[in-house]
Amino acid sequence: MKITQPDPVFLEGGDKAVILLHSFTGTTRDMKELGEHLNSNGYTVYIPIFEGHGMGPDPLVESGPEDWWNNVVESYELLKDKGYDKISISGVSLGGILSLKAAFSLEDINSAVVMSVPQGKDIEDLNKRVVSYTENFMEFVGRSDEEIDEKLKGLEEEPMASLPEFESLIDEVHSKLGEISVPLAVKYGGKDAALYEESADHIYDEIESEAKDMKVYPNTGHLMTKGKDKKLLFKDILDFFDHHNK
Repeated sequence: MKITQPDPVFLEGGDKAVILLHSFTGTTRDMKELGEHLNSNGYTVYIPIFEGHGMGPDPLVESGPEDWWNNVVESYELLKDKGYDKISISGVSLGGILSLKAAFSLEDINSAVVMSVPQGKDIEDLNKRVVSYTENFMEFVGRSDEEIDEKLKGLEEEPMASLPEFESLIDEVHSKLGEISVPLAVKYGGKDAALYEESADHIYDEIESEAKDMKVYPNTGHLMTKGKDKKLLFKDILDFFDHHNK
């Protein structure tokens, strides 16, 4: 089966723009439905594809946090070059971490919504995600059990090289939450692991934003944009951006 490189998604709309960031091992599909909802309500939406994502385990393990952050900055600069001066940002999991970094690093971020943000993830935890993704992808493209077993054994013996940087990125972002002053909403799923609720509490408590909100979606797991509460989630995100983009 031939796998083609996913393209970024650009949905032109009104004069207010939103960057949407997908999860680790995910693709733009994570965020496209949310993007279409925002676009149909007057927003221009840009969804980048993170370096190494969507093409299988080999490109993924060769990428890292510096590449993914550059994808965020490139998205921001693209929108600025097109004349958008009201830019909001939202992301899930890895995308949430990078959205928080954007909120304290990029000058003209207007507001942010973060979902399922990790905290305290170590290399072993992160590598389990890489292993799971690798197994699922190789099964999907029809690789043999022997090929899959060999690849998984290699990843278990020698984890993805950039995972220490990923671990450091998560820790760095959580240590700088006090630098965030833009309006920010924190979302987590009631069916996700307990650490994501703890992370949401930490983010909400530490940010300096005068306008902040936190909400749990009880029927939702980790990938919130695909969960059973997604219609309510999309409405809440739109309402939050509308309120802070007047």
